[in-house]
Amino acid sequence: MSKLIKVFTTTLLLVTLGGSVSAQPHTSLREGDKLDGIAAVVGKYPILSSSVDAQVLMIVAQSGKGYPSQDTIARIRKQVLQAEIDNKVLVVRAEQDTTIFTNESEIDERIEQQLKQYERKYGSRAEMERVFGKKVAEISSSPELRERARESILIEKLKGSHFSRALVISKRDVQDFYALYKDSLPRVGSQVELATIVKLVKPDPLQKEKLKAFARSLVDSLRNGASFSDYAARYSQHSTAKSGGDLGGPYPRGTFISDFESPAFKLKPSEISDPVETDEGIHIIKLIEKKGEEIRVAQILLKSSPSRQNEDSVFALIQSIQTRIKNGEDFSRMAIEYSDDQDTKVGGGVLGKVRVEELGPEQRGVIDSMSVGDVSRPVKIAYSPTVIGFQIVKLLARIEPHIPSPETDYRDIETLSTQWKMAKEFEKFVNESRKNVFVEVRNPSEH
Repeated sequence: MSKLIKVFTTTLLLVTLGGSVSAQPHTSLREGDKLDGIAAVVGKYPILSSSVDAQVLMIVAQSGKGYPSQDTIARIRKQVLQAEIDNKVLVVRAEQDTTIFTNESEIDERIEQQLKQYERKYGSRAEMERVFGKKVAEISSSPELRERARESILIEKLKGSHFSRALVISKRDVQDFYALYKDSLPRVGSQVELATIVKLVKPDPLQKEKLKAFARSLVDSLRNGASFSDYAARYSQHSTAKSGGDLGGPYPRGTFISDFESPAFKLKPSEISDPVETDEGIHIIKLIEKKGEEIRVAQILLKSSPSRQNEDSVFALIQSIQTRIKNGEDFSRMAIEYSDDQDTKVGGGVLGKVRVEELGPEQRGVIDSMSVGDVSRPVKIAYSPTVIGFQIVKLLARIEPHIPSPETDYRDIETLSTQWKMAKEFEKFVNESRKNVFVEVRNPSEH
């Protein structure tokens, strides 16, 4: 194992386990629970032996080297269990920080990213469903997966709040890092340098008013005895619809955005909220359970969907922008004037370097046929889990695979050196955090 890979092993394992579809169920210890089959307990969270074993088998299977020795299995299991313990310690620390929380939109987006990774890995959505033995809707609504997504977001925010702003990397730090690890740095794959213009499709304001009226009619029916789970399955546009809208949990205060959480905490068990509006849509909330500062809720989510007329109008607009650019108008100026992507428009639409392997299938198909300087046709994109739009890109450069060097890849090396320094600091933080969180390992020989 190279020096660089060894430094990042713990951090990468935490990230991998944090997003795994085969992750363990979200479970809290309750009075009377049996501890059989529990490898460790961290705060209120048990770590199931079956989950650890499943992850060990997955690592062994993905190695492609046949079945390892018992000593190797024991070593892998110890690493997995240690990573799981550290993962839960960080979740507990994040939950103790009142400035850190997640929302349903973030969780949906994280799950969508995870599913896209698996889709690319297995080649198609159908093959992914065959491998997991479930439809995408079933995978994405899994309480286990949603809890794993929540945990990974909390940990990222915890890391960000403690290290992102405080960590300063000098040019000398980057030079020292490169000198130490240059022989271990992975080869940089094919890249493209792109600029983009994005136009988002937005629904008519009148449609939102109609949706609010519909939500109020659903609330009236629910308060008069209609089944919440039936209505969720029938009307909710959230991934939990098939499970009756149950969001899992219970979750502590601070988990959800305030516009959703504030009315949820005011409910009594089995009570139905008035329609609640957030950036994600209109929610109808049912309180399932409340224990102190923790709640378990179900929801029906209604979203304003743009009409075909809205979509056609935006497509026509971005097509006209493309035509004007092809007729000689400046791409950068058009991006500043028209693009809805706030992160890139101020820089004239420049995205910078993008790894070809990270592009979506349709984007890659378009870019593969372009020459440097070309502007693409409009491509329909999922800008977020709840918003669609159209995009045109300009190919600024193609960069062939190469060994990284400070002259050509300074920003990438700077990012790696920052991650390296952060990993060392974060390891110290994890060790300190464990001193303040209850941890019990059921089989100390595995720890």
